[in-house]
Amino acid sequence: MRPVRRRLETRSSAVWLAVLLLAAAGACTEEAIVVTGPDGPGATIPTVEVSALASELPGWRDTTFLGYAEPATFGLKMLADRADLASRILGRFDIPDSVLTAGGEGAEIETFESAILRVVFDTTRSTFALPYLLELYSLTRSYDSLQATWTLARDGDAWTTPGGDLGALLASTEFDEPRDTAFVEFIVPVDSLLQAWRASDGEPGFALVAFGDGADLAVSEVSIRAEVTAIDQTDTVTATARSRAVTFIYDPPQPAVGLGLRLAGLPSARSYLEFEVPEEIGGVPLDGATINHAELVFQPLAPPAPPFELARDLVIGGVEVDADPFEVGPKVPVGPPLSEPNANFAQFITVTPEELKAGVPLRINLTDLVGGFVRAGISGVIRIALRPAPADGQTFGFWEFGSVESTLALQPELLLLVTPRPGFDVP
Repeated sequence: MRPVRRRLETRSSAVWLAVLLLAAAGACTEEAIVVTGPDGPGATIPTVEVSALASELPGWRDTTFLGYAEPATFGLKMLADRADLASRILGRFDIPDSVLTAGGEGAEIETFESAILRVVFDTTRSTFALPYLLELYSLTRSYDSLQATWTLARDGDAWTTPGGDLGALLASTEFDEPRDTAFVEFIVPVDSLLQAWRASDGEPGFALVAFGDGADLAVSEVSIRAEVTAIDQTDTVTATARSRAVTFIYDPPQPAVGLGLRLAGLPSARSYLEFEVPEEIGGVPLDGATINHAELVFQPLAPPAPPFELARDLVIGGVEVDADPFEVGPKVPVGPPLSEPNANFAQFITVTPEELKAGVPLRINLTDLVGGFVRAGISGVIRIALRPAPADGQTFGFWEFGSVESTLALQPELLLLVTPRPGFDVP
């Protein structure tokens, strides 16, 4: 095991330098901090930097839990026809029974005269491979939006054909330019189709499929715009049928979690860890010491293989955990967010794919948390979770960081900048 490290304060890190400058300013003098202790007036207390790897900290445990966001709860739905990823949208339409007339009164719909499928894209997160084709199919098997995958319609019920049991082709249109809204033409009689969906509450559902070499489309809305005639009305009125129970299924599936600590992805991941506040680090006792700065440092692992590589910035936050996650599991209650030192607002750390590829570590500030335990003289257990912030379900891609089971060079590390108690001689 690598020995616990203790270093005199010589590192040029901007974090440490800022802490020392603040300490000097608080003393209102350019001289070193001076205390009266057992060694007599004028004895100085050096500030030291100490650190310990996860495997060196008492009681360290870490793990990853999944499922905090799923495709059904993801903000956007994905249509993809890529060499490394296929994705389709599933949903059901709520077909209205009535419509508001020009006079503002409700009238029962009698006939759906015409209709068109409306698909809205988030163009900033879409890749339009031109030309691309959008097609709407009926499903022949019902699905559960929270359980459906590329191979399963619901838990224990496999699709006959992976990718969803597609029935009749209902609508189809090819597009030769990017656009934020696509209108797809129905190729079947819409009145009988929409009447049937209205009678069955949208069952068994629809599948929206994209064809285009490299198409990768982020969809924010799928709806039907219909022109209808209502009972006792002579003019047609526009009605909208919105989709519900919308999800997307994709292939290949997200890889299983290995030894690393994972963040983000779908299903979305959080990382949980706990450790005991040690009595000393690197021969420096923490009892009576001042914790000037404390942080956990996480080393990024190699990027995941396509299509699960992180394609956009990821915002990460830490929260305290109110129970033992290794006993309670993924639904363990969480407490307040980890705040900036001496502040009332949460830490939000933005990491970029470029930084992570370059090996730039993720640093979580624990000064207030560790300092609070030390000031209270408590050798307690710190439990925290790292999660996408402010909410799960930010990105389809994920990243992993070293855990206690990683090699020493990749393990999480606790770094402290400590002013020992008066009278302690730094060895």
